[in-house]
Amino acid sequence: MPETGGRAQPATTKPPGWPDEVALGALPPGEQLIVHARHLGTRIDTRGLAADLVLRDLASAAGLTFAFRYGVAVTFCTSAERIPALDMALLAHVQEPAEQQDIETASVLFTDGGKERVDDDGVIHLADETEPRLLLVATVLAHSVMLSRDEMLVSEVFASSVPLVADLQVNGKARLSIPAVMRMVGGVLAARHRVMGTAQAGERPDLLWDHPDLDRLYTRLEAEYELGERAEVLERKFGALGDFTDVLLDIAQDKRAVRLEVAIIALIAVELLLSIGKVVMG
Repeated sequence: MPETGGRAQPATTKPPGWPDEVALGALPPGEQLIVHARHLGTRIDTRGLAADLVLRDLASAAGLTFAFRYGVAVTFCTSAERIPALDMALLAHVQEPAEQQDIETASVLFTDGGKERVDDDGVIHLADETEPRLLLVATVLAHSVMLSRDEMLVSEVFASSVPLVADLQVNGKARLSIPAVMRMVGGVLAARHRVMGTAQAGERPDLLWDHPDLDRLYTRLEAEYELGERAEVLERKFGALGDFTDVLLDIAQDKRAVRLEVAIIALIAVELLLSIGKVVMG
């Protein structure tokens, strides 16, 4: 099955033998289906999915599921009622399960050769039920879910910086302790690492290299879910986070420098007192 792409950062290197995605189950009959995408965790070990008999049975009951190695599962189904049981089985293959699932849903309507488009109400019209088309839709929704997760992580980091920024603005200095500053640095770096270790939502899926006829459909889907725009905003925020990290490190360095100066002054004072004591005693 074609690869769906990944970030070029070292943290994203695909583990040997891990397929980018695995298809489980089968597409249920019906002219219109629900597409249910959810973020399950940091990674899904896709190597053992096909051999998990319990998972295969649950996937068959739910519909057609694409499990992506970057932690997202996307299911084409008639009803979402069987998805919780499926996700419980998938979690056995998930690294660092998410504390809270980010979910994206859509409706797909098969038009039997009709024009492919996305309605104003978000219904995706597909010309047929071929796997490449379904995989493309699943990939777009998976990237949208990952962007939602990334946007939340970055927003939390910016929210945590508000008290420090206010302190600098009002008092002209940061009253945080060095350990508190370093914890904030750790939070920023952890957020950047998690975000840059997942799917590259701003890049075109590799699937399109093998199926250029799907390029127009992807353009419509990419515009509907604003993948490019959202990815660009995140990149700008990454730059701001990098600058913020530098500021935090400068603050920590300044605090250490002040402590060092105080220690030196204290040592000089002690030395002077000892010298004075010797003179007095002498």
